[in-house]
Amino acid sequence: MESTSVTTSFVPFNVAVIGCGIGGLAAAIALRRHGHIVTVYERSHFASEVGASLTIAANGTKYLNQWGIDIIGARAIIVEKLIMRNWTDGTIRDVYDFNDYKTKWGSNYYMFHRIDLHEQMQLTAKTLGVNIILDHKAVNINSVEGIVTFDNGTSTRADLIIGADGVRSCVREQIGIMPQTKPCTSTCYRCVIPTSRVKQLNLKNFSNDHAIQFWGGFGINKIVVTVCSDSEIVAFYCFYPAAHNDRTEEGWNFSATSLMLRAPFPDLDPDLLAIFEHVEDIKLWKLVVHDPYPYWVKDRVALLGDAAHPMLPDQSQGSCMAIEDAAALALIFSPEHWGKNVHTIEHGLQLYEQLRKSRATRIQEASARARENLNERIGWSTKRNIDKSENIKIAKLTIDEINAYDMEAHLNTLIK
Repeated sequence: MESTSVTTSFVPFNVAVIGCGIGGLAAAIALRRHGHIVTVYERSHFASEVGASLTIAANGTKYLNQWGIDIIGARAIIVEKLIMRNWTDGTIRDVYDFNDYKTKWGSNYYMFHRIDLHEQMQLTAKTLGVNIILDHKAVNINSVEGIVTFDNGTSTRADLIIGADGVRSCVREQIGIMPQTKPCTSTCYRCVIPTSRVKQLNLKNFSNDHAIQFWGGFGINKIVVTVCSDSEIVAFYCFYPAAHNDRTEEGWNFSATSLMLRAPFPDLDPDLLAIFEHVEDIKLWKLVVHDPYPYWVKDRVALLGDAAHPMLPDQSQGSCMAIEDAAALALIFSPEHWGKNVHTIEHGLQLYEQLRKSRATRIQEASARARENLNERIGWSTKRNIDKSENIKIAKLTIDEINAYDMEAHLNTLIK
């Protein structure tokens, strides 16, 4: 398909997705459902996710449901509430209940293990006819001709190239974007423990709470606890001052030890410290703050997810934004719009950037604020949207803003 030629009817086109993570699979599934021919290229030998848990709010789960992802097969846990606990003894300070969440927003708020969700998304993609090719690392991209060259010397030509290759994206570099970053004041340890191990050792069991739980969060130190995999795994994200480690490169998969995990938190709730002696898969996550990128698209190439808008994890919206990006591309290049309101790849991608960039940037900025202020976090922000000390309204990110968003209505305003 010639991207510069105007077409008046829907014609499926060839799509190359670079990266087989949550975002890449979301794009592949969403576009394939409209009949596009989609191939996903993954740099590693195994197209599998790493990491512990992730939470996906209704603005993401509504698309997972639409796309036919097996939520039950992914062993998801419904988030029933947020719990704020005292740092030193774990006593409950506050609760935000989600008892009307699905009624209000149409979809549940879920906690997943990344691997569980990734496996179900791969199954859905393959069932739909998406081709997943491993051991293909993109090293060069001709954005005008739509040619991707890989490190093994092979190449492919596509009508549309989607860069879903993460925070250290090669595709982003190939379209001329050089990230402007600064070190975050925080670093994070992430780890997990099987619930069976907790019970065996007679440790404090958080698996029955079905909540996102917080210790601290009014300053750099914060512990976030979630449950996943049918309550079989408890996951921890432990934030502490970056000055306590010497990692310089960005990443989230550096191995660590239990001693390293416990060292920054001498006055933490003893129940958590006891668990930290026995947790597994301890990884250090070096956090970096990215300034918003000047653009996301060039010619036939579009960035998606962390390749387009890396954000700190404190709003739990990183995966949701990648899913929304995928939904936006599928909407723009759907039979409803292609050949009617959208006539070229380039025009469609310009609409994609207009549709997504302001919303993702807003959430990116709100995530940075929430890093050291739990009152900025979605949920708590809804309860504390007035700064009483100054008696002014603060533009905090709220559940309403996240879940009431109407992407189709937004796109219609851009088309008209």
